[in-house]
Parts: sequence; C-alpha cells; structure tokens
Amino acid sequence: NPDVYGKDISAEMLSLLSVYIRKNTKRENSMNILYLSRTMGQGGAEKIVYQLATETALKGANVFVASCGGVYVKQLEKHGIPHIQLDDLECKKPQVIFKTLRILTGVLRRERIDIIHTHHRMAQFYAILLKLRFPRIQIVYTAHNVFFDKILFTRMVLQKSVIVSVGDGVKENLIQKFCVSPDQIQVIYNGVQVEKSEVNCFNSILSDMKNQNHILIGAIGRLSEQKGMDVFIRVIKNLLNQGFPVKGIIIGDGEDKNILEKMIRDMNLQKDILLMGYQNHIPALVRQLDFVIMPSRWEGFPLLPFEVFYANRTMIASKISGIKEIVKHMENGILVEPDDEKAFTEAAVCLITDETLRKNLERNGKDTFEKYNHYGDFVNQYNQIYKKITGE
Repeated sequence: NPDVYGKDISAEMLSLLSVYIRKNTKRENSMNILYLSRTMGQGGAEKIVYQLATETALKGANVFVASCGGVYVKQLEKHGIPHIQLDDLECKKPQVIFKTLRILTGVLRRERIDIIHTHHRMAQFYAILLKLRFPRIQIVYTAHNVFFDKILFTRMVLQKSVIVSVGDGVKENLIQKFCVSPDQIQVIYNGVQVEKSEVNCFNSILSDMKNQNHILIGAIGRLSEQKGMDVFIRVIKNLLNQGFPVKGIIIGDGEDKNILEKMIRDMNLQKDILLMGYQNHIPALVRQLDFVIMPSRWEGFPLLPFEVFYANRTMIASKISGIKEIVKHMENGILVEPDDEKAFTEAAVCLITDETLRKNLERNGKDTFEKYNHYGDFVNQYNQIYKKITGE
C-alpha cells in the first residue's frame, strides 16, 4: 500500500514481498498443480518445468515440484515454490517405487492436488498409478523428446491423458512410433525467457582467449551421447590440423564427462578445449563466442537455438527433427547430417573464413528469435489447458 509504505517502494521489494506471501500462505480456491520431473538439473526440459512452475505460481496457482533435485531447486525456492525430493524416477527397484508412491500419495492428499503435470515417461507411469487412488486428478504429459524404445510401456502410460508435444517432430514421433491419436496431442512450442541478468554477465577466461586472437567455438548441452560432444571434439581437432587458431568451449555437465575428458587427453587437446561445466547465463557466454556447434543425434524442440539467436550469434547444427524446425539452412544457420564430422568441419571453415555470411546468418537468427519465440503464448497455452481440464 503506497499510502503506508510510500510511493518509492522498489520493484525488487515488491517481488520479495510476493515470494514471502507465496511461501507463507496457501491460496484457497486456486488450482493445485504438481510438476513431476525426473530432475531439476541442467537441460531444456528442466528449464521448461522451472518456467512453467514459476509463471503458473504468479498466475495464482498453488505449485509444487517433485524430482531428484538439481540446480533449479534453489531458484524454485526463491520463488516460494516447494520442492519434494524423490529418488531418481528411472530407478525401478521395488523398494524405490513403493517409497516414491508413498511420498507422492502424501503430497496429493495433503495439498489436494488437482493436476499432475509430468515431464518424463516414468513420471507419467507414477501419475497413472496415483490416478487409480485419486480418480479426480487430471494428468498432463509433455513430450520433450523423440523416442524409439519402450513401445508398449509408452503406449500404456499415455492413455487417457492430455498430451503436449513441444514440436511437430515430437508429435509425429508420438503418432508414428506409439500410435497416439493426433486428436490427443496439442503442440505447444517451447518459449524461453531471457533475464536481463543473464545478458550482462562476463567471463574473463573467454575474454582472455579472444584478446589472444583465438576463434571461440562453443558446444552447449548435457555431456551425453545424445548431444554429440564427441563429434564436436573431433571437429576442433580437424580445424587445428588445418591451422585455424580455434578454442573449443564446452558448456555443460553429464554422464559422459569422464569419457570426453579421456578423449580430450588422448587427442592432446587439453590446451585447446575448455570444459566449463554447468553454467547459468548462457546468452551472455554465447555472446563471447564466435559461433556455436550443435551436433545432437536427436532432439525434441531445443531451447539452445533461441538462446544462440538471442545472443546475436549463429550455429552449425544437425539436420534432425526438432532442430530443423528452428534452424534454417543458410538462412539463420547451417545444417549438416548428424555424425558427419567432415561436414561439420567444412561448415565451421565456412563461418570462420566468410565473415559476411556469418553476419547475415546472425542477423537472420535474431529475427527468428523475435518472430518465433513467443514466451507469453507458451505460458498462456499451458494455463488454458489447466483451466479447461479443471473446469475453471
């Protein structure tokens, strides 16, 4: 109230006050939503869960997130959103399954959950089991990726749920591989919100490399087979062999870290490839790079191209479903076949030697971000689903 506190109360103070209220009060007659994810660690799906949870809370819902934890847990707490700690949903030991069901049953009963929004196939499995005990609960499942395994299991757990696909390629995968009816699927394209604080960060290590006239090429994502970081390492080796003063910058962490570190040592690239681990503020780091390589072997609808385009940079990426919905060949980036390290190398040489082309792709990439990254629409479409299935 300005009459009590004065008119100069800051936006930051108001934000802190709203978080305090959310932490200490439960809004009656509001939707109670549980987001169920495998992790809240690094990754596009986890960022989507974080964005949806915080935005839905701002719109008045009582929001809870359950996972095995990760970097976004502390950020959820800053927004006053409770996190329920679970074991890894991928663990299928009977004692872990019963423990997880017991914890989630308690949450559903205590918080009177109306909607379980799942973001993983095993999370969907738990939601289906819980619905047997709590039939009034509605289930929403977001498919973040394309899959080719667990056919019967996936078909079973996706029955009688509202399904959201993050892109056209993911929708096609659900229809063709798992026989999901097209009428059951709604496509909601991922949106990414870039905080001002993310843009203004600055990394001195990258700055020193640039001052030494190195060409900085980045690869960003989980260190896993899916993301093709091994291809990126070989591309950097090829470019060095051709005499280009490049430095490879890998941003991310994951299960293949030790494998990739050994690969870097075996190829004697310790001074040429920097493993930065998980980092916040991706757009700020991308702005310190010359361009990005995304050699993924499969994707859903990745956020990285939008973050690269927002930072006014371009990328070389695998010509696969999901990526090619955003990256257009020779318009805002360059597309090559996955696992084709020769083609990735040739494309990198093209961007290094043709500054005019690179600047044109960067400019078009920025236009792509402005045209297709509709964060508000992304949030509103999910909230429309929530309201529809709860009858609000």
